[in-house]
Amino acid sequence: MSNLTPKQEATRVTLIGMALDLVLGFAKIIGGILFNSFALITDGIHSLTDAATDIFVLIVARISHQEPDEEHQYGHGRFETLGTIAMGIVFFTTAGIILYDSYYRLQDVEAIPVPALGGLLIAAISIVGKEWIYQFTMRIAKRLNSSLLKANAWHSRSDAISSIAVLIGLIAAQQGYAWMDIVAAIVVALIIAKVGWELCADALSELVDTAVPDHRKAEFEACVLEIDDILGVTNLRSRVSGGKIILEIRLKVDPRISVSEGHQLGEMASKSLIAEFSDIAEVIPHIDPIEHTNFGNHPEHHMEFPSRSKIIQSVRDHWEKLLDERDVDKIDLHYLDHGVEVDLILNQVEVSEDLGLKLRAALDDISYVSFLRIYNKVSETRLDSTRS
Repeated sequence: MSNLTPKQEATRVTLIGMALDLVLGFAKIIGGILFNSFALITDGIHSLTDAATDIFVLIVARISHQEPDEEHQYGHGRFETLGTIAMGIVFFTTAGIILYDSYYRLQDVEAIPVPALGGLLIAAISIVGKEWIYQFTMRIAKRLNSSLLKANAWHSRSDAISSIAVLIGLIAAQQGYAWMDIVAAIVVALIIAKVGWELCADALSELVDTAVPDHRKAEFEACVLEIDDILGVTNLRSRVSGGKIILEIRLKVDPRISVSEGHQLGEMASKSLIAEFSDIAEVIPHIDPIEHTNFGNHPEHHMEFPSRSKIIQSVRDHWEKLLDERDVDKIDLHYLDHGVEVDLILNQVEVSEDLGLKLRAALDDISYVSFLRIYNKVSETRLDSTRS
């Protein structure tokens, strides 16, 4: 396991790739001149464009791995997305140049000189070197889940494919089939264009906040539901930034738990998801109460309740003749679909059935109060009273 940070790993693999691109690029250009191979010179220029994109990757990777700041509170991952689009455009441009050059070379096949055999060795070395750097870069890209490094890896493979086309062309030229070099170049151009399209499509999908596939959502929900006391998932929304997923998830819990317990369940869900799935960067949990009663689709399910302070004041006003203000230790409220349940905690007052009936009856004209529980703080006795 590497001790390097993601930023350092991305920088290291890109620098190695850039060094290889420079060596191979100049080697192919010089070799193409010495061995009379225009295809090899073109392939060398392609390698040098790889080196130029490596520099671009270094700059974008440096920005995209910066920590969130005041202006970019969700991080800088979208810079990587924009970089991926730029890389896709480079692929399209490279494919266009190859197609344009191939078209004009096909106009005068007889004028193409037969290259020397020495170009075969350079093309073979390029294939091996570029495939190695592709595998190396892609391995790091998958571990870091970096779309930009994946794009750069594919650019390296496109150079390897170009070198294969050159190798085929050189071999064919030795056999008297110079046009095969052009056909191979066209195939390479189409492959490069396809990769460029896929990179741009994926990055644009990320920019417009496309949700993760349904099977990923199912995995996330299954992970959350393994946590005790999380009773379900009301909704799950997702978007991707810089190859990392940001989730908003609404969790169903018992409506009578405390705020702190609901917060704790949300934290547990967040930590569990991030630990289980390496491509999740952030989880924003919301807590929703779930009903355990069977009231059906009554109109009360959709009523709007007053604020807590207004409900407390209304309840206290209705109990004014039954309880002294000093008798009440605390009043807790539970907002449910069928109405507001009131928990009354008394100090020294004895909890009796008669007191419960009177307190419940006093609240009858408050339409949204559906249930009353009375507790004695000292004796820990409890009395439940439904609407009369």
